Amino acid sequence: MGLRDEQWGVIVNPYSGKRELRKDWARIYRMLKFAEIRFFEQMTAYPGHAVEIARSLVDTGVRHILVVGGDGTMNEVVNGVFSSSLVDKSSVSIALIPYGTGNDWARFWGLADKRHDLSARLIERRKVMVDVGRLRYSHDGKECNRYFINDASVGLSATVVKTTNRLKKYLGGHSWVYTLSLLLSVCLYRSVRMKVVADNSAIEKEMFTVTVGNGCYTGGGFKQTPAAVPYDGLFDINAIERPTFMSIIKGLGFLFRGDIDKHPCSNNYVAKRARIESSTALLAETDGIMLPECTEYDIEIIPSAIGMYV
Repeated sequence: MGLRDEQWGVIVNPYSGKRELRKDWARIYRMLKFAEIRFFEQMTAYPGHAVEIARSLVDTGVRHILVVGGDGTMNEVVNGVFSSSLVDKSSVSIALIPYGTGNDWARFWGLADKRHDLSARLIERRKVMVDVGRLRYSHDGKECNRYFINDASVGLSATVVKTTNRLKKYLGGHSWVYTLSLLLSVCLYRSVRMKVVADNSAIEKEMFTVTVGNGCYTGGGFKQTPAAVPYDGLFDINAIERPTFMSIIKGLGFLFRGDIDKHPCSNNYVAKRARIESSTALLAETDGIMLPECTEYDIEIIPSAIGMYV
């Protein structure tokens, strides 16, 4: 089946990242029409709406989805696909035009320039099967699943995301807002005792932050799991122990250079499964979306779970 024979669902988050998307959508629309791509678009109106739209698209037979938005919108679309009634989720393929604050998933694939020729990319048909993470937790007496495509984290990293989400309401969706949030959060965050299990390895200490990476970038271009690739069937996990003040200062240098995994406080694992638990409720996030605070999270990888046009 050729590109012009396929039906595409286009999910647009007009509130993603910078406000320029609202004016750029007309250009994207014309580009899709010029390429004679069969599509219909839906705009998101509230948090979680992309989950509902994606689920509905897949349940009605659509297998090609174009996401126009950021990491959070991508996360919602993945959750919509995996909460659908479709048995073979890997038959769904996604393309992305990045318009988010961090665009970390797009950054890995070299898609940070949203003005590239989208129609050429779709016609070339370079599709990669990528892994998806599944995070399980209990909330209000219910067992919950949350899927993610780029990363999940607890501790400082989740605090940075929470702070960023607050600041960008006032400062806009600029990538430097992540850096500001990091500098603010690192001064205020206090370590929590956690037990981190990665396959058959375990560590229990006062932890500053734990990142489970499917992709290598987080926080608008920082590499918290520098060696992670999203198609090897494995997570890269970075668990950073409570640092001294001087270690924090040095750690910022490691982070900005992209080799935080070499920091003396860093514990690194490669695994298919992870478990994070604490007697204290933990702040957690997946792909920039905050989760309810819980004391236990179980995480596993689903290899070659969905197609990605890159």
